[in-house]
Amino acid sequence: MSNRKRKHGIFAVNSEVVMLSSSKGEEREGTHNSIALETVFKQMRIAGNRPRTIESYEYIFKQFVEVCGIVVVEDIDLDKLYHYLDVLQVTPATKLIRLKSIKAVLSKLYNNGWLKDRFWSNIQIKIDKEVKKGARESDIEKLLQLIDQTTFIGFRDAAAIKVMYI
Repeated sequence: MSNRKRKHGIFAVNSEVVMLSSSKGEEREGTHNSIALETVFKQMRIAGNRPRTIESYEYIFKQFVEVCGIVVVEDIDLDKLYHYLDVLQVTPATKLIRLKSIKAVLSKLYNNGWLKDRFWSNIQIKIDKEVKKGARESDIEKLLQLIDQTTFIGFRDAAAIKVMYI
């Protein structure tokens, strides 16, 4: 049985703790988010993720880091994620897209050992699906009048429309 915990090459992440000083003069312990993100996005490129996907993840995650004032990866928590989603002034569908992108990056950070638990896995955003109105009988009649039913193609299309509407 092989040891699956060992990672080689770009996927091997050392567990060095970098001491960072903030503008207030206090020391912060942990992995700086720019170093971690650089590693994660490099791993994504090597794994074959599309450049557009990586760019999108990078844009969204950097916006998340900026809005929440995150300096080290270990500062990321559930409250900061909810704060970011609350601050966004976009539709729920866009929030869901942003959340999925952040979850993808957080999963990579977790797989590399920078995050201790998967606190983001239970966050869900519900989206109301718009119910489209059905066609009225007068709409179907107008459509059938526009179709040339003297040709095979027109007759076929008209028959299909009548079958679907009934």
